[in-house]
Amino acid sequence: MTTPDPNLNRHPRGFWFIFWGELAERASFYGMRTLLLLYMVNKLGYTDANAGSVTQLFTAFCYILPIVGGYIADQWLGKFKTIIYFAVPYLLGHIILGTFTHEVGFYTALFLLAGGSGTIKPNISTLMGLMYQRAGKEHMMTQAFSWFYMAINIGAAATTFTLPIIRDHYGYSAAFMAPTILMAVALGVFYLGKKHYPVEEIKRGKDKPIKTLEQKREDRRVLVRLSGLFLMIVFFWSIFDQAQSTWTLFARDYMNLDVSVFSWQWHIPPDAIQSINPVLIVLMTPMFAWLWGKIDRSETHRLSSPKKMLLGFILVVLCMGTMSVAGYLGVQSRITILWEVGAYILITMGELCISVVGLQLAFQEAPERMKSVITGVFLFTVFLGNILAAWFARLYTATSPGNYFGGMTIMITIVTIIFYFIGRKFDHRRTAAA
Repeated sequence: MTTPDPNLNRHPRGFWFIFWGELAERASFYGMRTLLLLYMVNKLGYTDANAGSVTQLFTAFCYILPIVGGYIADQWLGKFKTIIYFAVPYLLGHIILGTFTHEVGFYTALFLLAGGSGTIKPNISTLMGLMYQRAGKEHMMTQAFSWFYMAINIGAAATTFTLPIIRDHYGYSAAFMAPTILMAVALGVFYLGKKHYPVEEIKRGKDKPIKTLEQKREDRRVLVRLSGLFLMIVFFWSIFDQAQSTWTLFARDYMNLDVSVFSWQWHIPPDAIQSINPVLIVLMTPMFAWLWGKIDRSETHRLSSPKKMLLGFILVVLCMGTMSVAGYLGVQSRITILWEVGAYILITMGELCISVVGLQLAFQEAPERMKSVITGVFLFTVFLGNILAAWFARLYTATSPGNYFGGMTIMITIVTIIFYFIGRKFDHRRTAAA
């Protein structure tokens, strides 16, 4: 009788260095980003429209550089060195943001933060995926990506809620200090796991293999096959990332933020409401990981990745419908925070169907020689989505919130219908190629 291998279903040791390093890095990033909108309004004198646009554009540029970071890692430095080298200016950006309170320092900090965060981002998940492939543990990859996504949101939840409260009590300098410390911790934790990561061999010069004509054709086929799905995901991000701009402004102006819990009275800062999303991710991720695992093992109810993502788009339609109703009610009198809580529940479920599944699909569809690049292309959808959101943030201040969120509902409904046909075509091509 064969004795089962006790390590077969055990995560590689390097996973936990990536998990905790990613948790601290994302805590630093999302905590810093949460403070930006009202920092520009209250300290730098920006209008709501300009502050909203700058916030969205900053997020956008954090997600254009993953393509650069993926190329640098795949062609020159490797994933580990790219992460370490670009984490240093990233840390410097945090230090400048918390030290200088004028526009030159502010935009210098944003430039370094976007460059550091964006360049290292595609390499963390691909390094993790390669670790599971090399260890022969592909069967654990879905769970690993789900836990990885949960690490991101544990970090985000901790700082998006606490830093606005710290700011209200001790000021912006103290609030911006926490992300700086967290980024230093993230860099240290990730570096300590070096010996547990897969060895990367980057061939250069004469040793570098030349792509064959067939490989170039395959690369183009992968990009074309994924492009339709990725284009639709752009519109998801254009709505999802408005939590940092239009949703925060709506909460500030139209919602009752004084909450009673038993005999305690709480005033919730409008930008702290963003913490609902990462908290829900942490709570829902185990449920979705179990659900996807059960569906993937089923012979009769198996869902392809595009079908899982379609479910996410439907949930986003319901979310924006909820925000539209809240918008019309809010102009009459301040409404309860539960309206936005309900919207966050719906869009978080949509995120778990679209973002997590899409990230894994990008990794699995790409040939090994371009995994970081394809992951960078997936993250590029966030850039395009936030470019749209920057424009939307200006429209928000020019109309009523009900009309604005109603327009978003119509837009995402049309996108969902288009996604259905693109996803069906993708599945047919995949089946034919199998």
